[in-house]
Amino acid sequence: MVPLVFLTACNKNEGSYAIEERPEPMGTPMSAPMSAEPTPVQQPDSPMPPPLRDGAHNDIPDLSGAQVIVPEGVKGKWKSVTFMLEDKISHAITEHTVKLGDEWPVPDSNMKIKVGTFLPDLIIQGKVFTSVSNELKNPAIHVTINENGNELFKGWLFSLFPTMHSFQHDRFSITLKDVIAS
Repeated sequence: MVPLVFLTACNKNEGSYAIEERPEPMGTPMSAPMSAEPTPVQQPDSPMPPPLRDGAHNDIPDLSGAQVIVPEGVKGKWKSVTFMLEDKISHAITEHTVKLGDEWPVPDSNMKIKVGTFLPDLIIQGKVFTSVSNELKNPAIHVTINENGNELFKGWLFSLFPTMHSFQHDRFSITLKDVIAS
């Protein structure tokens, strides 16, 4: 039997959530080797997904108040990400490597990207964003994009699913291309 995993993404319309780096509860180490046996996914208390917000897309649950938990086996293992920047006017595509935690000014613009938490195997369980392994199975980076001091986007960029809840801008397309280990 193959377990199914459903992913959602958050963007600036979903409110804020806390990023917390803490060890896993005793008895559920995230850094333990993966076995051939499927790991049961903890089901939320209620079988219903989180409620949708007024005016939200039908496929995006309300994740306000969500937490990001970086497992011990992931902390410190990754140092940078590489973005693909496409200028839709000139059609130029360039690559830019940025350290985790840094702010990157987008060339020839008034945009800045704050590079946040990287999760190599992102999974969302209820209102918790975490990584189920340190393998690049579902790499995602949390970013905040501002232009002229106004927040345009706050959410996740996925390298395997670059169009899923992606950053939308008239001039630029920004996607996650790669990640660099520490």
